[in-house]
Amino acid sequence: MEPDKLIQAFTQVVESQDYVFDSVAIEDISSLRKILADLNNPTEKSFAEAIRLWYINHESVRDAVLIKEREITKVEKTNPVSQEFTLTNQYRVIDEGLRKLEDKKRGEEGDKK
Repeated sequence: MEPDKLIQAFTQVVESQDYVFDSVAIEDISSLRKILADLNNPTEKSFAEAIRLWYINHESVRDAVLIKEREITKVEKTNPVSQEFTLTNQYRVIDEGLRKLEDKKRGEEGDKK
């Protein structure tokens, strides 16, 4: 999987498919956020690899990302300039999405108790 497509697919899954994150994945989100924050001079490849190494242990998340990546591949890119999305912006979007997901899921678990 190309790094940019993996990052884009993961971002979309975080933002729109929170149901694929089971309780184990939710508990592990903080480790992914730390890994991403600790990357020194991250490249798109190292950023994507960190995500891949994390989701490989979370089957439902992995499957959703792979499906989303296939959808992204099938869609033609419009204007490359309009799709420019820096790694710094991608990190912020993913980190914020993961934080919101983590807060939401933990809140739901607290309501069930």
